[in-house]
Amino acid sequence: MVEVSISIPTYNGALYLEECLESAIRQSFSDIEIVIVDDCSTDETFEIAGKFARRDNRINLFQNKTRLGLVENWNKAIQCSTGTWIKFLFQDDYLNKDCVKEMLNAAEKTETGVVAKLIVGERNFVIEKGVAEHLKDFYENSVTTLHDVFPGRSKILPDEFSKAILKTGVGLNFVGEPSSVMIKRDTCFHYSFFNPNLIHLCDLEYWTRIGTNEGLVYIPEQLSGFRVHALSASAHNHANNHFQLDRLDKIVLLHDYLYHPSYENLRKTPNAEIALSNHLKDECMSVAGLENVAYNDEAASLKALTGKFPILKKYLDE
Repeated sequence: MVEVSISIPTYNGALYLEECLESAIRQSFSDIEIVIVDDCSTDETFEIAGKFARRDNRINLFQNKTRLGLVENWNKAIQCSTGTWIKFLFQDDYLNKDCVKEMLNAAEKTETGVVAKLIVGERNFVIEKGVAEHLKDFYENSVTTLHDVFPGRSKILPDEFSKAILKTGVGLNFVGEPSSVMIKRDTCFHYSFFNPNLIHLCDLEYWTRIGTNEGLVYIPEQLSGFRVHALSASAHNHANNHFQLDRLDKIVLLHDYLYHPSYENLRKTPNAEIALSNHLKDECMSVAGLENVAYNDEAASLKALTGKFPILKKYLDE
């Protein structure tokens, strides 16, 4: 078994994949495997990955027989990984040369109350030409980071993380994107995988599920690059999935915070259940109040959601 699996889920990522893979194979820490799981790409992604696999025997390349979709392919990448640690790397992003080494070093420097299972490094935002101005402005001026929430801190305890989730507001990802994160593999299997009921907030939910139970270790230095471009999943979601982002994902997130067993620690935070319940009611009623014919699809989406999570009807009937 290797120490670290660099897990790379791919789908039509040919444009930046070579830079991504070069950053993985050039890590200064060498006891790694690179796991690529391709979700039936229709561009040259699989061919590029195959070229790198023939060049470096640490690369294990898989291709799904049928498309799983974004979140399920992330989960497949976890399941195909064998390392003690899983270092996520997404196809548009890159790792600095010492990223894995620095994260492992930080994991060893633990203190009372923190057993390192979730490691987060800061990232550099690489904003390509063609990105919408509002999205460019968001990444340049509005992103909240762990440094903003916990200035000067490197070890964050579970109860501290829980309080921060409630204080900063549901839906705000102050941890970062998957390429910023490394997780103990057994922790992934203990707390299960990314939630396929979510689209845009699936990474935030996963960090919260682990962080409220295990805490995290934070490295303020930039160890990876997160690329923002017009064809990225983030840009697509911001441009086309506002309702899913702003409404449905928050409702699912609040539902899990209130009722999923993994969030017992979060619910122990003073006044957490009251605040979360009120917030969930507001979100449900806001969507249910969209009576204009233009919002028929949104109303239907909420109905489908209440079919999946019947307890949501409680918040619509009050």
